[in-house]
Amino acid sequence: MNMPEEEGWWQSVAATFWHPDFWLPLGIKWEDLKSTENFQYPDFSDVWVYPLALSAVYIFLRAFILEPIFFVPLARFAGISNRRRPPPEENDIYEDIYQRYKTSPPHSTLEEAAQAMDVPTRKVERWLRRRHAAVRATKYEKFMDCAYDLVCHTCLCAFGFVIMKTKPWLWNITLCWEDYPHHSIDTNVWWYYMLRLAYYWSATIMHVPTPGRVLQDVIPMVLHHLFTILLMVFSWTCNFVRIGTLVLLVHECADIPLLAAKMFKHAGIESCTDILFAVFVILWVLTRCLIYPLWIMHSVFFEATTYMFMPSAYIFLGLLTGLLLLNLLWTVLIMGIIIRKVKAGTLEDFRSSAEEYSDNGTVKNNVKKVS
Repeated sequence: MNMPEEEGWWQSVAATFWHPDFWLPLGIKWEDLKSTENFQYPDFSDVWVYPLALSAVYIFLRAFILEPIFFVPLARFAGISNRRRPPPEENDIYEDIYQRYKTSPPHSTLEEAAQAMDVPTRKVERWLRRRHAAVRATKYEKFMDCAYDLVCHTCLCAFGFVIMKTKPWLWNITLCWEDYPHHSIDTNVWWYYMLRLAYYWSATIMHVPTPGRVLQDVIPMVLHHLFTILLMVFSWTCNFVRIGTLVLLVHECADIPLLAAKMFKHAGIESCTDILFAVFVILWVLTRCLIYPLWIMHSVFFEATTYMFMPSAYIFLGLLTGLLLLNLLWTVLIMGIIIRKVKAGTLEDFRSSAEEYSDNGTVKNNVKKVS
């Protein structure tokens, strides 16, 4: 577990921040965790240098190989057009309303704007909807994002299962804590962490909004990716890598049928969408509502504290608890989707926009469809 060496005034700051009493068990120093030829500890610089470099490879693969060779023909075959609706004609009065209220201004504001322009209020509403639709991610863009995420999640999930099936701590979770922090990092686990971090960095970079795009479309996903990066970097720094690999594995597989369901939804194939969404719900409940809290978090609360008492361990426990709370929140939202699906017969997605727009700018429905 090699820490960066600092010089000058920064050395004292770094020494305070990296004080072993905070990060390591009592009596363990950073000097005790130097890698040898036969025993590899996590290197702090690895989680910054390699994932960021590999994220550029991910972005290159998407832009120059996956999209032009596979995703674009697939979207064309599915009948998904790469056409963005043009924005409505410029109007300073309407634009001011849109910047303040988006598509839901007070009725009095609508009436004032309509009177000022001598038009019906419905025309003002139509302008606001068209303005909003012009900056939303298109169905084509969502399809591309889902396709890329599906490929990455499928490959990383498969890689995770292949390497983890031989790890003893998968079958005896207590080994995640016994003899801590003297856990060697083998090559497979090293690549698993680096590739996963590289994916989250690439997804974060590609989700950075372009000028004029709606921030609410990307902020939740960017925050999710950054939280995951923080959790992985923290676990790597403190060598909580064994439990970290289990958390990654448990949280990976449910995303695959969800992403596939979204792609079929964009393609208009409702029957496949419903089947895949049902598979997603089953995997979600199994992994995030049962395995994660009853197996991983049980071990974190009742076994890890037997071996570790330093402050960093409790911060890591807090991060894992935060992840559990997020899972529970998403589960409640998913259950709401299922209830509304049963009532309305339309599959929804709690991460989508509240409105869908037709080509002429009118509202198609007020239900949040799968995005």
